[in-house]
Amino acid sequence: MTDSALAETRDTSGFDGVLIASTASEVRVGGMRMVERSAFALARAGAQRLLCIGPRPTTDLRLPEVAVSWLGSNDDVGEWSAAADRPIIGLDTNTLVDAPVIASLADAVSVGPLSDPDGRLWRCPPTMLPAMLAATRPGPRRDGMPGARTWAVPESALLLPVRNAAERASAEETLLERLGRPNDGWFTRVVDRRASRALTKRFMHTRVRPNQITMLSIAVGIVGGLLFGVGSYSATSVGALLFLFSTILDGCDGELARLTYRESRTGALLDVVGDNVVHLVLFAGLATGLYRVMPAGHIAFLGAALLVGAVAAITSVYFCILRGSPTSAQQKLFETFAGREFAYLLAGLALAGKLALFLWIAAVGIYVFAGGLWLLGRVGERPAH
Repeated sequence: MTDSALAETRDTSGFDGVLIASTASEVRVGGMRMVERSAFALARAGAQRLLCIGPRPTTDLRLPEVAVSWLGSNDDVGEWSAAADRPIIGLDTNTLVDAPVIASLADAVSVGPLSDPDGRLWRCPPTMLPAMLAATRPGPRRDGMPGARTWAVPESALLLPVRNAAERASAEETLLERLGRPNDGWFTRVVDRRASRALTKRFMHTRVRPNQITMLSIAVGIVGGLLFGVGSYSATSVGALLFLFSTILDGCDGELARLTYRESRTGALLDVVGDNVVHLVLFAGLATGLYRVMPAGHIAFLGAALLVGAVAAITSVYFCILRGSPTSAQQKLFETFAGREFAYLLAGLALAGKLALFLWIAAVGIYVFAGGLWLLGRVGERPAH
């Protein structure tokens, strides 16, 4: 198969990945050994097979669910490359890179081998793999890979060396800074993400898993909601702070999952169900506690309306967002109301002794949200697929 033919079949057949490992590949960055992180990045970018070349770690590795082979530094790669019918992307495992950068190289239009300026990340046809490996040597090189054209690395791309302690520390800070989502609002970026990233930075060096953080977040949120039901100022203040801490933890589970390539449907479902349970307990506790302090008819009415509205909102999110194909307007409304800003508002009003005001805001706002989802589904444009 010619180089041009390989380029033409990239979209349908993906590519094969080669990892150049060393003893330093066992060093952990962002909670993962570099050889593991490199393997997951290649697989997420579309690698169909992986070949690791170099010393194999003595401990078990967590690797992606693709075919993985391992050869020593001096072993012949001819048999492996002969079975390849796709382009090959090579990566020095002392390099921090993410899947979009690898995908960009895989999609680059060029005949023949390509390499970044330092020769850490490169692409070649299978027939050239032995020659590319022969040219590989430790450390970066200013002239890229011999015989390869220089590939222009996209601006803001994640492609960093991690050869020593200082570079590893800098790489971890970069990973943490990139944990936000494109739809994060100003408040989330400036306040909430800073708090959650500070905790995620601690979690990533432990054996704690994202789903365990989710369960902790749910438990803390439920305790906070139950404390609201006591009705006293001290109990509601502690409950509000616990609920706020719960929402920060709720950000940590997703951050840790993205940081360590542990995203899963189970985790996403647990997160959604847990949020709904916590909110129902919170609203019930808020209404109960306020009624104990002010046993007035309008408090009972607002509390009941809030709980009914919460069920309506959960149902609306399920049908309009999770199960349906939301319009851009629906998605924007959902992201606006799903933000964590209201947890800070709740904490502030609880500490100020103004929880009745929050009850009014929540009881009205939740119907605006639920009704808005259905209305925007009728008048908005759905994204093209």
